[in-house]
Amino acid sequence: MLQDKPAVSAYLAFGLTIQSELPLPELTPSVVSGEENIDVTIQFGDLSSVCIDWRLAEQNFQSRDDQFLFQIPEVGAFQVVQGRAVTVMPHKDSDLSRVRLYLLGTCMGVLLLQRNILPLHGSAVAVEGYAFAFVGESGAGKSTLSAAFVNRGYRLISDDVIAVCTDQSILKVSPAYPQQKLNALSLDLLTMNSDGLSVIKDEWKYAVPRKKDFSQVKLPLAGVYELIASEQPDVQLHPVSSLEGIQLLQAHTYRLPLVKRIQSMQWHFNKVTEIASQVELCRLHRPKNSITIEQLVNTVLQTIERGVRMIR
Repeated sequence: MLQDKPAVSAYLAFGLTIQSELPLPELTPSVVSGEENIDVTIQFGDLSSVCIDWRLAEQNFQSRDDQFLFQIPEVGAFQVVQGRAVTVMPHKDSDLSRVRLYLLGTCMGVLLLQRNILPLHGSAVAVEGYAFAFVGESGAGKSTLSAAFVNRGYRLISDDVIAVCTDQSILKVSPAYPQQKLNALSLDLLTMNSDGLSVIKDEWKYAVPRKKDFSQVKLPLAGVYELIASEQPDVQLHPVSSLEGIQLLQAHTYRLPLVKRIQSMQWHFNKVTEIASQVELCRLHRPKNSITIEQLVNTVLQTIERGVRMIR
């Protein structure tokens, strides 16, 4: 696999122009006019010697200076350098769809952190020209809620990794790529059909294309909603103070343990503090055992409409 030089393609994701030897069908294709316009390169490479030198077999996630190296059994080894270059050494028997899963997940999370872009774990949608993020624990319903918004005509910005950057002193969310990950239960709740959808290995979810429903531009971040599955009998929305918001954003940073590994603790604290002081934060409680997806959408929209009027 590594002997023949593969073709190179260009893509857009997380506000970055990416040139990759590994085909990334999930991403938005792009045309690059020159190397100076490339933000990130992804290439195949032999990482055997560096894996031995770093003793990666003893600890499979490591960081040194501006480099991050990790390996996943039966998938491959990955190296991320300076937020600009990713080298991939797939396992000889690996399925490239699994390689892409870690490339677009952990690798991108590290790469964004190296570029001082905060990755939050959740989904984001565009409403009235602003970005609104849904964060929460695994299974809280983040993707399901954002999918319900998309099904109502709103645009998806990101699913799984939310890239929050500062653009001319304004906190913004960069569009990730036009795909959602939904399990069978979520598809049923949303009355969506799984026919023709591919299954994402390792996650037991369906890959749902959203090319026609995808926002292609950075949008100001106007709200973060922590979705919580609770014993409450009905949907409840509670505002979160700036102080609580710092902890909330820390808890829902994508691959949080990696922040310490790459020695970005102080930057991370400063960034979540900045967001908590400027953006409306809420906790959205939903009953565990009730189907309330439409009520959740309505509750969020009512809050968003009030907030947007205040912003304007």
